[in-house]
Amino acid sequence: MSDRVFHVISNTHWDREWRFPYQRNRQMLVEMLDEVLDILESEPDYRAYHLDSQSIMVTDYLEARPHKKELLTEMVRSKRLLIGPWYTLPDEYMVGGENLVRNLLRGHEVCEQFGGVSKIGYSPFSWGQISQLPQLYREFGIDLIMFYRGINSIDSPKAEFIWEGADGTRALSSRFSTWPRYNFYFYIYRPVVHGEQPADIEYRWSNGGRPFHFADKEQSGEDYFMTRYKDGYTPENIRESVEKIIRDQADDFTTRHVIWMEGHDSSGPNAKTVQLLRDIRKEFPDLDIRHSTLEEYAKHLAEEIDHDNLSLVKGERRSAQYDHRSANLYGYALSARMYLKQANFNAERWIQHYAEPLNCFMGMAGLDINDRYPEMAWDLLIQNSAHDSIGGCSLDPIHEDMMYRFRHSEEISRGMYDRAAKHLAGSIDLSDEDPDSIHIVAVNTTQYGRSEVVEAVIDVPQEFDKGGIKLQDRSGNTLPFQLIERSEVQPILEQPVNRPMYFSMVRYRVHMLTPDIPAMGFDSVKVLPVSNNVSENKQNDLHESENSAAGAAGEDTTAGAAIASGKGSEWKLENDHLSVKINRDGTLDVTDKSRNKTYRNQAWFYDEGEAGHAWVHEAIGPFTDTKGTTPEISLTENGPLKASVLIRHVMSLPADLQARKSGSSERVDMPVTLEVSLSHGQKWPELSVEVDNTAESHRLRIMFPLGLNAGYSWGEGQFDVVKRETRRIDSHDWVEQPMYDYPMHHFVDVANDSEGTAVLVDGLKEYEVRDDEDQTLAVTLMRSFEYRIPVASEVDYSGMKGTQCFGKQQYRLAFYPHDGNWESGGVFEQAFRFNYALRMFETGPAGGDIAPGTSFLNISPSVLTFSSIKKAQGSYAGENGTKGPEGQFVLRLYNPSDRPVSGEITSWFPVKKATQLTLEEKPAGELSVREGRKISIDAASRQIVTILLEY
Repeated sequence: MSDRVFHVISNTHWDREWRFPYQRNRQMLVEMLDEVLDILESEPDYRAYHLDSQSIMVTDYLEARPHKKELLTEMVRSKRLLIGPWYTLPDEYMVGGENLVRNLLRGHEVCEQFGGVSKIGYSPFSWGQISQLPQLYREFGIDLIMFYRGINSIDSPKAEFIWEGADGTRALSSRFSTWPRYNFYFYIYRPVVHGEQPADIEYRWSNGGRPFHFADKEQSGEDYFMTRYKDGYTPENIRESVEKIIRDQADDFTTRHVIWMEGHDSSGPNAKTVQLLRDIRKEFPDLDIRHSTLEEYAKHLAEEIDHDNLSLVKGERRSAQYDHRSANLYGYALSARMYLKQANFNAERWIQHYAEPLNCFMGMAGLDINDRYPEMAWDLLIQNSAHDSIGGCSLDPIHEDMMYRFRHSEEISRGMYDRAAKHLAGSIDLSDEDPDSIHIVAVNTTQYGRSEVVEAVIDVPQEFDKGGIKLQDRSGNTLPFQLIERSEVQPILEQPVNRPMYFSMVRYRVHMLTPDIPAMGFDSVKVLPVSNNVSENKQNDLHESENSAAGAAGEDTTAGAAIASGKGSEWKLENDHLSVKINRDGTLDVTDKSRNKTYRNQAWFYDEGEAGHAWVHEAIGPFTDTKGTTPEISLTENGPLKASVLIRHVMSLPADLQARKSGSSERVDMPVTLEVSLSHGQKWPELSVEVDNTAESHRLRIMFPLGLNAGYSWGEGQFDVVKRETRRIDSHDWVEQPMYDYPMHHFVDVANDSEGTAVLVDGLKEYEVRDDEDQTLAVTLMRSFEYRIPVASEVDYSGMKGTQCFGKQQYRLAFYPHDGNWESGGVFEQAFRFNYALRMFETGPAGGDIAPGTSFLNISPSVLTFSSIKKAQGSYAGENGTKGPEGQFVLRLYNPSDRPVSGEITSWFPVKKATQLTLEEKPAGELSVREGRKISIDAASRQIVTILLEY
């Protein structure tokens, strides 16, 4: 081993919030970083310390210790304190791809303020690694990826391997070895510095030191701490410890360079590391032991690695643990506290798909956007993306803090959207309209043009109301609507230049069929008060013209019959595309008319007990489902534009885990309601589920027996649609069993060679294609469990009931059968229609210069998928009072298909210059601008394309 170089990397794995809420944990962080800086300043032989590849630790620290900024910056610049490249350490599957990019951008922004970013893809986080991580890292100038969850010794028998991402990007990667990110810590540091072996987890009072613990009733449940540590340095353990780690691990590495990681969860530095390394060198004078950094290790690895002899590993990494040389996946945090994943999806929806696009377009139209609102919204969101936060595997107070951040992020985004929409209202060219005219403006921030049924709330001033309304598009054509409710209201008028006042309004809540709303654009609908075509007591009517009104629900009209037909508990919903029959047990027979294909007995519920924990699912009986039951079924609305049927199940479940284990007959009733809705022209029934959870420790799923005999499922995720086999492998001798519950973001699609079905989801994250005769697709709605953590002794937090998800939970899904696969079947478009509704506002006429029907940005072909449009880094308002150039925006698209695509971007606003960028927003080549508005682009299969647009 004398030719080997052993790189000792001093580090911490710092969860910002996990076992302690953020503010308590920050005080521990401050103490730890105080010690880091003291050691780095006083011990010149202490080479460096790594802050776990994140940078938010620095801002958290300096908020409490601002006077340490100069010293900290000096240590970062001299590469003795290594920070970044991330802001927080995310779980990659539980947030969107754009969220990950913003995390890296924010991380780089923070690191540059304090002396530089560590360009190493050290990823001690995420339960599995997304398929596009190699491309993300490469686009940020990062060449080495180091991770351990999702890779095992079957995938790569040696520590080093080549990882090929979805787009073909190849990166040198490492899975470490035994005890991946703390091998030196357990093999050598603890036995020598503390005289303790890895299995020694009980501390005896007689061991020495000065233990500290609160003894009052209120705080007695907290941990013990040490206010003075014993000196347990045991140099006689050096030889055995070093020989053991070399014997166990050295052959795992393919070059002379071996990585020894000195760090643990929430650990800090120890000045004795300097003495420890000196003593190892004395004991083993022939060994090259270096107190090193990840950057130095990466440099040497790159110089000596033999790429041709490394294993090639492709695609996402979700392999379970095979043997002791790899780590466990622990992937079931995917469904822990599902409400957090839903809240994250909704906050991303507001900032990424509503607020930023309209904010940018109105910035191009003259709105003052010199502010940090987008950055503020994203910062809160990225804080919540930390793996133990979004994972739902922390204490109740932590997740309560997260909901506060989600709420604030969404409120900022809504405020941005409000401001931009008001600016648009004043910019629309409605100069030919009567000054008292009323207009509904529909805004479409997706890349797909669309005409669809939406729910609109239309206010008519009482002074103008005649008992009814008529809706017209800008060409004067009458638009159909279906009345839901008519009422008198007095909404408040906010006006900073005057006191609040109110309007006297007649409010018409309707389902209306919109005109064609262009991609990334808007159109207007004129509201005309007319005489008595709406009765206050008659709901779900269809209205088409000034003097004619359709009959009550269920009657035929000139625009077509009501969507629902039937009586009692026997109902069928039908439009031009689908027929949905509600069966007596509440399941659905869905017929795709274009292919005369019927999917029978869809959307039943299945419940099983949960004996696992946040990271592991362990099913336990009894098992309960709704097949063959007789739920209450009723029609809740009906008309030619929309109809809904409500199915009320009651599931009888064991009260808790103890009742399941003991076989107790104690049961609780859990109401589960499913509302099935179908609209005119819609290609999928929408499924709205409400669960009033009264039971502990169980997993509830909605089941779709597709019977497609499909070899693969496709889970849409972070800049990719990931192909996954439905077959299962023989893994009886594995340490950890493979996880067949997979992640998704907008949809999962199951298809054979000719047809498929997608389930579109709104924030749900977990699906399984079951290995049964019907090849049932199971989508997890909720998974509740007792919260326990095996820290040293098992810490029982089961008294905290947040993990049990009691009370009302709501979920939205859609069932979309289609021809071909996800691409030819247009699944992305339907998923975006389902998740990103048209936004609407009411306004009077304005004399602006933007005509109704304008598309601000057009992307073709549609397979080029929109991710975001944002202000360029360094433009507009900076973080520290600086101000950058205006008129610079960054557009991000990606090609999720298997083939290269040539496309075109058309901007309504004239473009001065277009430049292709990396994800880090570094120039990668100038693009030609034709006719001042059109930019041609090429995107390889699964390539992410980032473009700077200068206006």
